[in-house]
Amino acid sequence: MPTREDTRQADHAAALRGPSDSRPTTADGPARAPHGRARELAALDRVLDRDDPGVPLIEVRGDPWMGKSALLGALGERARERGWTVAAAAGGSVPEGLPFGVFADALDELLSSVGEQSVSWLSPHHLSWLAGIFPALSWHAPAVALPAGPSERHHVLHAVRGLLGRLGSRNRLLLVLDDMHLADEASVLLVQHLLRHPAPGVVLALAHRPRQNQQSLRILLGEAAAAGRSARLELPPLPDEEMSGLLPRPLPPAQLRSLLHASQGRPGLLRALAVSAPWAEGAPGAPHSPADPSMPLLREFRGLSPLGRTVAHAAAVLQEPFDTGLLARAAQAGEDEARAGVDELLRRDILRPGTLRGTFRFRDPLVRRTAHDTAGAAWQLGAHARAAAALRDRAASPARVAWHLGHGALTGQDGDGVRILQEAARTVLWQRPDRAAGWLRAVLGPRPGTGDPRQRLRLATALALSGELAESLALFDGTLARGSVAHPDAELWRARVLRLLGRHGDAADLLEKTAANLAPDACEVRARTTGALLATCLEAGERPRPALVEDAGAVTETDQALQAQLLALRSLASGADGAPDGGPAELVQRAARLADGLGDEPARRSLDTLYWVARAESALGRDTAALGRLERALDLALRHRLRYVVPQLATEAGRILLARGDRAAALLHADHARWAAERIRSGFQADAAGRLRTRIDRSGPPGPPHAGPAEDLAGPGPEPGTGQAPQPAPRGRPADPSTGLGRLSEREREISVLVSKGRTNQQIARALALSPKTVETYLARVFKKLTLCSRAQLAALVGMEGGLTG
Repeated sequence: MPTREDTRQADHAAALRGPSDSRPTTADGPARAPHGRARELAALDRVLDRDDPGVPLIEVRGDPWMGKSALLGALGERARERGWTVAAAAGGSVPEGLPFGVFADALDELLSSVGEQSVSWLSPHHLSWLAGIFPALSWHAPAVALPAGPSERHHVLHAVRGLLGRLGSRNRLLLVLDDMHLADEASVLLVQHLLRHPAPGVVLALAHRPRQNQQSLRILLGEAAAAGRSARLELPPLPDEEMSGLLPRPLPPAQLRSLLHASQGRPGLLRALAVSAPWAEGAPGAPHSPADPSMPLLREFRGLSPLGRTVAHAAAVLQEPFDTGLLARAAQAGEDEARAGVDELLRRDILRPGTLRGTFRFRDPLVRRTAHDTAGAAWQLGAHARAAAALRDRAASPARVAWHLGHGALTGQDGDGVRILQEAARTVLWQRPDRAAGWLRAVLGPRPGTGDPRQRLRLATALALSGELAESLALFDGTLARGSVAHPDAELWRARVLRLLGRHGDAADLLEKTAANLAPDACEVRARTTGALLATCLEAGERPRPALVEDAGAVTETDQALQAQLLALRSLASGADGAPDGGPAELVQRAARLADGLGDEPARRSLDTLYWVARAESALGRDTAALGRLERALDLALRHRLRYVVPQLATEAGRILLARGDRAAALLHADHARWAAERIRSGFQADAAGRLRTRIDRSGPPGPPHAGPAEDLAGPGPEPGTGQAPQPAPRGRPADPSTGLGRLSEREREISVLVSKGRTNQQIARALALSPKTVETYLARVFKKLTLCSRAQLAALVGMEGGLTG
C-alpha cells in the first residue's frame, strides 16, 4: 500500500510533469515563456495557483545555459500578477565571506520598508543578530552583531523563519534564489532549516547547477526531494526545432546547423554563441565588453584559488582534449599541482572529462575564451613556448606543435621550428586555411614577399582560401613575376582569385597562357585549366568556344571531382544543343553521381565542383537536389573557414529559392552572400548578391514557385556567376530605334554589350569564336552607324539602354 508520503510525492511529480501539451494560461501565453521553456513555466504556474503549494521549495536544476535564471525571472513575474510578494537574489553576487549573503541581498529592499511594529515581536538579541545579517533592520536594532557560535546561529535560523513568516502573512512570499551553487554555507544552512520548518505563506524557488554544488547543498536537496519537501524540475536540452526559434534573427541553414551543434540543446548558449566568435564573425561585442554574453562567466573564475586560475589559463592555450602532463608543463607547475588544479576546475564545472581516458576539456567554448582572455599576454607567450617544447619532446604531430609555435616569435636559428610550421601549414591547408596562413607568415617573417618562393605561393593559396583576396593576389603577382620556372597550380589559383574579384578577362588571358605553356604529359593540369576557362566564360556571361567545350569532353582524367565539374560545365555550356556523348540531362546525371560519391575531405577540396553541379541541376529544374548540394558545400565552407566560395554558394542558393517562391529563405541567403562578399572584399560578388537582393525586394510577397529555375525575376539575362549558361546573343528588350542601337545587327549588338563590360578585342574574339580582325571590322561598323569615336562612348550608350546588358 502506498503511504501518505508516497502519494504526496507522486502528486508533486504529476503537477510538475503536467500534460504534454500544457502551456501557460495567462493572456500572454507562450510568448512570455523564456528560452522556449513554456511547458516548464506552465508546471510552475500550477504550483503557484494552489491555495497551499504543498511544498516549501521549488527546485530548478540543470546545466549552465539551460535557461534556469530566465525561468525563475518569469516565475517571479507570474507570482506578482497573482498578488504574491517577490524577493530575488543570486549566489555569488555579494562579497565573499558574508554569512547569509544570498538572503540578505534578496530581502534588503523588502525589509527597508518595514515599520517598527513589524519587528517589535523580536527579542533584543534576535533583532541585533538579524540587523547584523540584514542591514535594513539596523535602524530598529539596539545594537548590530553577528551570531558567534552554534547556539546563536541556531537562534538566528528560528528568527529568520519567523521574520519570513511575518513577511508572507499578508501576501504570500516567493523567495527566488538563483545560482545557489555559488551561495555561502550559512545560506545553505538556512535553506535546510526552512525546509524542515517551513515558514507559513513562504515558498522558496531555487535554481542551481548540480555539477557545481557544494557537498552540503547536494545532500540537502537530495534529501528534500526524497522526502517530498521539494518540487524538483530538471531542465533538459531543447530539441533543435525549438532552439532555432530562439535566435534574435533568422540565420541561413548552414550557420544555424553549426550553432545548434555547438550549443547542444542549451538555449542560453545558443543565443550567446550567435553573437560571439567564431560563430558570427564581425558581430558586435568585443571580449568582455558590456555586449559580450560571456561577461557573467567572469564570476565563476573569481572564486578560484591562485593554482586553479593558473591551471585554467594554461588549459586555455592548449588544444582540446589535453592531459595533466602537458598541462603541468604549460602552467610551469608540478604534475601533482596540475592535478589538484584540474580537480578544483572540475568541481567548479569549468573543466569536464574528455572522451579519452585521462584527458580533459572546457565545459563550453565561451568558458574557454574567458579563461584565455583573462590571462596576461606575456604569460600566454611563455605558456605556448613551454607547451611547444613539451610536444616536441613527445614527437607530436606538426599541427599540434605548430599551434603553439605560431603564437610566439620564431627565430631564424630554429630550423626545426620552421620545418614544423611548414609541414603543419601543408597538412591543414584545406582544413583551416586561416591557421595555415598564420603559420606561414610566422615562417616568412614581416616581409613575406622575400622568402622561399614555394612557401610564398603556399601562403598566397592559403590567403585565397580564407578570403584574403587582395593580399593573395599581390603575393601571387610578386612571386610568379620573379620566377623563371612555371608554377601551373599557382597560376590556376591566381586566375581563380582574379575571377572572384570580377576580372574575368584577365583570368581568361592568364589561363590561356598557362595552357599554352603546359608540357604534353601534364594531363591533370590541362584538364583543370580547361575547366577553369569554361567556368570563367560562364561566370562572365559569355558563350564558350565550341572547341573549348570539345576539349573538356576529351578529358580522360580519372579524378572524380574534376570529372564531375567538367561534366556539369559542359552541360551548362552546350545548352539545348547537347554534346556528342549525351544531352545535358545525361551529363548532369553522370556529374551528380560522381559528386554524390565524394566524401567530406575530397568535397572540401572541390567546393567549386559542388557549385557547378548544383547550377547544372538547377538548369534542368532539379532544384531540390541543387539546394541540398549547395547547403552541403556551405556547411563545409563555414566549418573550415573556406571563405572564398561562400558568396557564390549563398547567392546561387538564394537565386534558386527565389525562383521557387521562397522569398524569406532567399533573403537570408542574399544577405549572407552580401556580408560574406564584403568580408572577402570582392565588389563583384557583393554586386551579384546586391542584385539578387534587389530582385527579392521587387518580387513582392511569396508566391507559387516559378515555372523555370533559370527565370530572372527582375529582368531577363544571366548575372555573372549566378545565372544560366549564356545564349549566343544577349537577351533583353529590343533596342529603342530612337537611340540608334536599333540599327545594329544581332552580332553588332552582341559585341557592343561585351565592349560595355570592358572586354578587349582579344577577349571578345575568344568569347564569340571570331578572329580579332573580324571584331575590329564589326566595331568599325558600329562606330560608323552610331557616329561614335570611342569605346567609352559606346559603353555609355549601351549602359543607358539597359535591356542590352541583360
